[in-house]
Amino acid sequence: MDYFAHGGDLDGYARRFPGRVPLDFSASLNPFGIPAPVRAALHEAVETCARYPDPFCRGLGEALAAEWGVSPAQIFFGNGAAEVFDRLAAVLRPGNALLLAPGFSEYERALGQVGCDCRFHTLREAEQFAVTERLLTELTGEIEAVFLCSPNNPTGQVIEPSLLDRIAARCMEINAWLVMDECFGGFLADDRTRSMRRWLERYDRVVVVRAFTKLYALAGVRLGWCMTQQPALTEALRAAGQPWNVSYPAQQAGAAALECVDFVWETARFIAQERVFFAEELRRCGLWVCPGQANFILFRSENPRLAERLLPRGILLRDCSSFRGLGPGWYRAAVRRHEENLQLLENIWEVLHGENNYGAGHML
Repeated sequence: MDYFAHGGDLDGYARRFPGRVPLDFSASLNPFGIPAPVRAALHEAVETCARYPDPFCRGLGEALAAEWGVSPAQIFFGNGAAEVFDRLAAVLRPGNALLLAPGFSEYERALGQVGCDCRFHTLREAEQFAVTERLLTELTGEIEAVFLCSPNNPTGQVIEPSLLDRIAARCMEINAWLVMDECFGGFLADDRTRSMRRWLERYDRVVVVRAFTKLYALAGVRLGWCMTQQPALTEALRAAGQPWNVSYPAQQAGAAALECVDFVWETARFIAQERVFFAEELRRCGLWVCPGQANFILFRSENPRLAERLLPRGILLRDCSSFRGLGPGWYRAAVRRHEENLQLLENIWEVLHGENNYGAGHML
């Protein structure tokens, strides 16, 4: 099986285990799947696939701008958030940038393509991988861009709004761009109060990146976006690649997703409740669990082959050994439906303890 540095490689799994469909905990998508109205929009969009998609995503842009209280000229859409990061790197072209470790590897990959020197602020296990005021001491004059993620991938930790405000203010002082990845923000019950959106008017070098991918389970459709105070930046992002980067089905799916308000709230409530149960049970399996708030959980096991041993059992777990700042024995599991989470817990217990008695004495 070819090595793939991200989760969700179901095609790779199918080649290794033909005819088997695994429970995928490696990709942190909405456990409820694609909302029914979005699924219907995708089916309807098939009839118009013979035409070129709108290169400006005008309909979707107007709807999203109204949702977030910005102008359509302040929004750029990409083929997933990964393309947004690629274009940001190509347009901003920072000579050096500060990233978190552990953190999402696509920032480093995108910045490396333009020759950027990536520096890393190391998060500490002793601090439960939280972003603290230590970061401020590394925002020195030579830093030209800062890429942060909240909730952070793979730790799940959020950055407190008061600290984010100080980070943004410091970035403005040193004339650095602050790129804020909020792709997992929709899973937070207090998402809007935590979002950097409220600081766009105050800070003109802030870019907020979000996506439909995770919250609406549209990983195969590919739809990401960013908003900024500067329309000139969004124009530059459009000019940095091919014009038809967002398909018509993706645009229609995004517009339908914006109408699914109850779906988002129900998801956030479920994740908040189920994550507490899931994390506690992982601890009872003898694992160290990071106290994050996202729709996934980072944990450490003494067994560096746990993910590999779960594969024949039909379970995909995200091996986090490739993350800078982690190593063998670190794993990430998506929060799925309750019965699916129980299945993972049972298998982890059996692999780690060699016994088929998970649940004995447990409050399930």
